[in-house]
Amino acid sequence: MNAPKRARWIVVLLALLAIVFLPMVAMAGPRSGGSFGGRSGFRSGGGFSSGGGYSSGGGYSSGGYGRNYYGGGNTYVYGGSPFGYSHWGWAPWGWGGGFGGIGTLFVLAVAGIAVLSVMRAVRRAAYRGGGWSQSDDGGYVRDVDTGRAYLYRLQLALGRSGRGVQKRLVEFAERGDTSSEAGLASLLQQTALELLREKDAVRYVGADGRGPMSLTNAETTMNSLALAERSRFQVERVRASEGRVNASSVAAEEGKEALELVVVTVVAATRTPLGNFKGVTSLEELESLLSELGSTSPDGLLGLEVIWTPADENDSLTEMDVMTTYPDLRGI
Repeated sequence: MNAPKRARWIVVLLALLAIVFLPMVAMAGPRSGGSFGGRSGFRSGGGFSSGGGYSSGGGYSSGGYGRNYYGGGNTYVYGGSPFGYSHWGWAPWGWGGGFGGIGTLFVLAVAGIAVLSVMRAVRRAAYRGGGWSQSDDGGYVRDVDTGRAYLYRLQLALGRSGRGVQKRLVEFAERGDTSSEAGLASLLQQTALELLREKDAVRYVGADGRGPMSLTNAETTMNSLALAERSRFQVERVRASEGRVNASSVAAEEGKEALELVVVTVVAATRTPLGNFKGVTSLEELESLLSELGSTSPDGLLGLEVIWTPADENDSLTEMDVMTTYPDLRGI
């Protein structure tokens, strides 16, 4: 048999093997999973605004000090001098007894303008360099409101000794608050803490970050990453999002292999960059990354997704499954 014919037979054989074994490989992965998350930070806009300033509404009313004579505000006029004699001194704009208060109002207006100018100067000095910028209405907003966001993804594959994380993540999903930034920040902190406690069980890890990007792009990319991870399993046992919890009791096919690994994926969108988020090559770097991720404040968090698989105790995820399904993970 010559070389060209031999090559054709090899191609045909490989095609037949692919047809037979690829469906088996596809079904070999996990069949159950769970997730929780929310996007409340994207909805709120995230910036603090001091716009609008202070307004006195209808101005200072007559409930203050003194009662005027001849309708002259706080000015007391004695006699009919064209300049008027004010309780506060000479009122050169007063005329007779009826307009002496105009001078006092002018002085108060000048004093008020001076006070406001000082307050604005102090406020500008306080905000300058602190990640704030002045808006069109005179208020101050965080720089991120102009469209900056940062997106981070962390994936961990934990060995058998860390399988207890499955139950704890289910508890977070069922009891946690996914409808507010404070609730999401608390869930992120608890998840990071649990992963820190199980850091010795971590076998594979992957971490990547991107940004700055617009808020729209960050949310769209976050949704895409979350959907890609959730599509890896057939049954979602629990899903908590935006204050709602959904659970599924659909029977999943029991895994034929022993449970070797549990994969946990954390996707977080923040307003400011995380300095320690980089490639992880050691447990020390992983610990530093989880600590920074878990310390994200409520006003610094835009959105969160936590996804894990398998969720069922009798489901399986082997090392071969991880290598084929999560090619970006690296041993640690």
